[in-house]
Amino acid sequence: MSRAREIDAALTAARSPRGLPEGVSVPGDVAPPNRPFHRSLTGLPVAVKDLYPIEGVTCTFGSAALARTGEITASPVERLLDRGATIPATTATSEMGATAYTEPIGMPAPDNPLRPGMTPGGSSGGSAVAVANGAVAAALGSDGGGSIRVPAAACGLVGLKPAHDVRGGRLATAGFLTRSLADAALLADLPDPGGYRIRRMRVGVTVEPFHADVTVGKHWREAALTAADRLADAGHEVVAVPSPYDPAGPDVFHTFTEVMTYFASRMPDDSYSPMVRWIRARGREVSDAAARRHHRLRLELPEVVRGRWDVDAVITPTLAFDPPPVGHFGAMAPERNFLAQTEWTPWLSLWNLTGWPGLSLPVGDAGASVHLGGVRCGAGDLLGLASDLADPTADLHAPVRAALLPDGPRP
Repeated sequence: MSRAREIDAALTAARSPRGLPEGVSVPGDVAPPNRPFHRSLTGLPVAVKDLYPIEGVTCTFGSAALARTGEITASPVERLLDRGATIPATTATSEMGATAYTEPIGMPAPDNPLRPGMTPGGSSGGSAVAVANGAVAAALGSDGGGSIRVPAAACGLVGLKPAHDVRGGRLATAGFLTRSLADAALLADLPDPGGYRIRRMRVGVTVEPFHADVTVGKHWREAALTAADRLADAGHEVVAVPSPYDPAGPDVFHTFTEVMTYFASRMPDDSYSPMVRWIRARGREVSDAAARRHHRLRLELPEVVRGRWDVDAVITPTLAFDPPPVGHFGAMAPERNFLAQTEWTPWLSLWNLTGWPGLSLPVGDAGASVHLGGVRCGAGDLLGLASDLADPTADLHAPVRAALLPDGPRP
């Protein structure tokens, strides 16, 4: 696939009736005054995942059959606009953002620019492709089980899922895909991690999958161990950690599945694909009482995990193996498809269940990425840790980076 076609498949605005031909932005005189760390995004092109409605713009929710014109602008988009960002396009996602790969229904599936022919991951896969290919400087995604961090790892990017409040039952939150840690901090309105030294932290490391019985690829394991060594060399305390779950306790991934499918079953009836129909049918089997029970277990989970992990953060691989070909998961029956996705990404949903922050970034030269998961720290601390372990000579996607930055000094 040519670079132009790759970018077109990643962007959905070009196929919308109105599109965003000149970019959506807010006049400077209506932007709110600066607050501490309210870092300006003036002129920065940030694409938006096609699950977020924008007033007057077609939103497809990952399926041509679901396309409709936005009547409101989603609050994460409003926050970007308030800070001066320009929204030049929306980006492809899986149907309702329900899968760890991006093959929208009735629209082209984006290709992986780092690994041509392979899936860019999902469900924020179009966002990852747009950033990696140089169409935009950064992209807004959402993450309900790894949907930012999976495509970031698949495409060699930085993917940040901030912390979120789980008391209302949410699994997902907004976050960003970028080419650098500094850009991730900028988009998340956090201090530049290269501008200060973080405290010495206690960091756990494990390469054993949490949620699936799968063999982890050698270079994915080695990336996590390399990251641990670099943090130890930087002065942090690094220790091995066990499974986050009590072996005699409840099946935590079952709780994740029950919560995710329960909420999916409440989606309106529309013309869904077999995979989403299976998820919704699975969710209809979860009673309201069972959903409440799983929610209580979820609220207790942070205390359970912290009781087993006496650390500030944990390193794992982001993925268990390299991205498979486009169409690999979709060719499977839905139940097997769901299990296969879990085998590919058997760690990340823990941070959606707990609401803790998570960050994926490339480490080493073998195309693998590691996940830094917060346990007793915030997203800013994770960015600082990542800065300590990142290869200072690496310049991700250097050929396109200079052309993406606005003229003048960075805010």
